[in-house]
Parts: sequence; structure tokens; C-alpha cells
Amino acid sequence: MTGRELQREWTGWWTGSGGWARGGPIWLALAFTGMHLALGELRGDHLALAACGLAVYYAGPRLRAAGRFLLPLLIMVVLYDAQRYWVEGCRGRVRVAEPHAWELAWFGVTTETGLATPAEWWQMHAHPGLDALTGAAYLLFIPVFMGCAAWWRFWEKRTDGEQVMWAMLFLNLAAYATYLIYPAAPPWYVARYGLGDAVLSAMPEAGGATRFDDLFNVRWFAGYYGKNANVFGAIPSLHVGQTFLAVLYAWQFRSLRTFTTVFWATVLFGSVYLNHHYLVDGIVGVVFAAGVWALMGAWGYRQTLKV
Repeated sequence: MTGRELQREWTGWWTGSGGWARGGPIWLALAFTGMHLALGELRGDHLALAACGLAVYYAGPRLRAAGRFLLPLLIMVVLYDAQRYWVEGCRGRVRVAEPHAWELAWFGVTTETGLATPAEWWQMHAHPGLDALTGAAYLLFIPVFMGCAAWWRFWEKRTDGEQVMWAMLFLNLAAYATYLIYPAAPPWYVARYGLGDAVLSAMPEAGGATRFDDLFNVRWFAGYYGKNANVFGAIPSLHVGQTFLAVLYAWQFRSLRTFTTVFWATVLFGSVYLNHHYLVDGIVGVVFAAGVWALMGAWGYRQTLKV
């Protein structure tokens, strides 16, 4: 398609759109950035997110499919970051010792000084090769999930491929709600602050992932986790749950099964090795992912019956 034809297509879309379709996204972007500005939390990434959303939308019908595909991600990022504004006032009693006790009872490792959680054991047996492998997998868990979803939707052209991104959003929403109902301390927090009463002023940290930053002389994990909206959002592990969600869709679609399964296993190991989660957190993440996948499948089946 030539540039003139693209311009004609965009002009037709614009003239055929109503007032809200033309200006609504701009007002939403202004409301989004204005809220953060009023609360004193506006950052450069907020502006970049708003700009990217507007760019995809106003590119016109040519990118409409891409816009629909990315919409769940946009909603997820906005809601994740906004947690910082309500989490302190809405969450229940923070559980510090309880998840640690579960981990010891079910997966405790016998050492010379007594039982240790697998996360504690691995902090004493770290290796640069494992730091690099697990750190890379942990950094890439969202891009890999999106890449798989895009493969199914746009390369394989599966009409049910769009539900993968919506399933990701619903999984995250279920996790955000759980973080308020059952806030739990991650193992790196226990390593620093102990098993006593929760230190609600604790700042987010990268845990064992700082070894990755040190290995490559970067601050990727420090910068990413420095923006963590909820220190006590450990159960379920979204890293493990989201990558397992990709595994479920891979087996459903009979595509990318080996890749997604190996990547999920690496992330599951990394969540413990990097001292970010207990195995308990990952198991709950797997259960959440399976529940969302089953519900999405049931919803898709009902839609098929209606047709």
C-alpha cells in the first residue's frame, strides 16, 4: 500500500469517527498523567506510556489489531503502578513468618545449622552462571509472554489468540486483589528484616538479582524493583504464574510447547534462586494461572455455542 493510500485510509477513519473516538483517548491520557502529577508521583515512564498508547491509537485502522492486542497490557501496567496509592490503606495484616513456616515444613532443606528454605540455601550456593541465566529469564518474562501471544495471534492467525493477553490481565488482577487480602513478605525481606512484625516502611529491593546487576555492571534490577508498587505482594508469584499461563496456551494451541515449558521451569527456579519467592508462592501462581485459563476456556466455549 502506497503512502497516499495509507493517508486516504487514515482520513476516512478520522472523518468517520465520532467526537469521543477522536478526542477521548487524549482526555484519558491527560487524566492519567494529571492524576500522577497531582499526587506528586509523575515519572518519565508515565509520560512514555501515555505517548505510546496515543501513538498506537491515532495511527488509525492499520494498527487497530495491534491496539486491541496491547490494550490488556496497557490496563495491567496502569493498575499495577496505581497500587501504590491504595495498598497501604486497603491491605490486611502482613504475613511474614507464616509463608516462611510453610516453606520450611513442606520444602525445608537440612543444613548443618538446621532447616533452611530453598531460597535461603541457594543464597549460600550462588554461581555466576546461574545468576546470568535466571536474571535474564526474570527480566524477559513479560516480553517472552507477549512474544508467544503475538506469535499465536498474528503469525498463526488464531482467532482465539487474543484471549491470551486478556487472560494475562485477569491473572494479574486476581493477584493484585490477593496481595490486599493476604499480603505476604518475600524471602529477601525476611533475610533483611527477620521474621518479626512487618516493617511497613521497608523499601523494595532486588534481592539476589543484585548479583546479576553486579555481574554485568548494570542497574536493571535495581531500577525495576525500585519502582515496585507493593513490597508485600509475594503470593502468588506472577513471574511463575504468567509463564505457566503461556505453557497452558502452548499445549492448548500445540505450538511453542517445549520453549514455554523450559522457560517456565527456568523462571520457577529463578524465583527461588534469586530470593524473590518461596516455592509456595510459585505453586499458588500455577494454581491461579490454571484457574484463569480454565475460566477463559469456559467463556470461549460459551461464546462458540452462542454463534
